[in-house]
Amino acid sequence: MEIEGEELRKLLLQMQAQICQTLADPTRLELLYLLGEGERSVKDLVELTGLRQSNISQHLALMRERGLVVARRSGNSVYYSLANRKILEACKLTREILLERLRRERVLSTLSGTGWPSQEPTKAVSFTHNDGDMGTRGGRS
Repeated sequence: MEIEGEELRKLLLQMQAQICQTLADPTRLELLYLLGEGERSVKDLVELTGLRQSNISQHLALMRERGLVVARRSGNSVYYSLANRKILEACKLTREILLERLRRERVLSTLSGTGWPSQEPTKAVSFTHNDGDMGTRGGRS
């Protein structure tokens, strides 16, 4: 039986949310970017991140379970690589959006004479308007 229409839409939303949830961790994002440079062993990732092997292995296990990375064993070592480079491109696009936002906020704070970065903690919650422009809710706008 093939999944179609509304059922497919809901399944894709659920799968997308699961990927976003997996990537909602700075360590996993760092691992994703490192693996975007090429296949790496767990030992390499430990050296590059400074994290414990057990910590790295737990993150990689979840990323593998969610289909973001694949593993290859060679002797006593396990090597990881991206399952699909498109996920890296999606993360890079998100990063570009954030850089644009930071630049815009810096320009706005410079124009208002408040300096940047702000000395007070941000209370705003970010959201995207329907036109794609980033805004704030619940704080300064």
